Amino acid sequence: MNMEQNWQTYRSTLNDNVAVFSANLSLFEQFPNTKLTHVVQFSLPYETDDASGLPNEDEYQNLLTHTFKALTQLSALPDTIYAGNIMSAGKSKLYFYTHDTEALLTVLSQIEQVDDVEIQQDADWDLYFDFLLPSPLEMKMNATEEILEMLAQNNRTLSDVYLVEHRFHFEDKEHLQIFIEKMRLNDNVPFNVIKYTDEPVAVNDEEMMFMVKLEQEITLDTQDIFKFVEQFERLAIQCSGEYIGWECDELFSEKQLN
Repeated sequence: MNMEQNWQTYRSTLNDNVAVFSANLSLFEQFPNTKLTHVVQFSLPYETDDASGLPNEDEYQNLLTHTFKALTQLSALPDTIYAGNIMSAGKSKLYFYTHDTEALLTVLSQIEQVDDVEIQQDADWDLYFDFLLPSPLEMKMNATEEILEMLAQNNRTLSDVYLVEHRFHFEDKEHLQIFIEKMRLNDNVPFNVIKYTDEPVAVNDEEMMFMVKLEQEITLDTQDIFKFVEQFERLAIQCSGEYIGWECDELFSEKQLN
């Protein structure tokens, strides 16, 4: 079953191991689907030579070739779509939603090195929505990595002190005030100033929100920025708000987490 594919790739952890997730975002257009009620998963092995459990460049090319051959055969099946894959601990696990599990298993039996074959009923696509797709925190963590890489590529020194601005949205002023009070009592998160709006402001064409901006002066050569992102995400949720992300001084004033 051929369909346009749009991929989201991100790093996370799985069973305490580094994992690279790839999810096919085009599946949103296919849901719900009364035919695609089962998910079949299987793994393809690869060699790894370091503690990360991920393939080196040469082995990754070998894995891509093996994966492409499997996808070519499986994607030709009717009512079968490729949902995504996970690379971790020497295995690449692939996930397909299908109507005819027997036909898919027949094709799999003809592919070399296939292992860990599992079938489960998943009419609501829970595996896709709750497992393969990145959480808001995972998206912000990966966007943080991208910003640091962009800074390094532009010959910026991460050990310099940067002005970092974090943004938050709240539906009502009560929860905004609770958030600000929690921040002022939090000794683990240094900041220079907190600014906020007294009235709701338009954040898009439909929503009106109270906005908070929190400024920090920090270096970006440690894990601190990742810790702050995680803390702000959780604290915003606790206060019924949303952590939008951060911007890094005038060089990347338009580079913002989503």
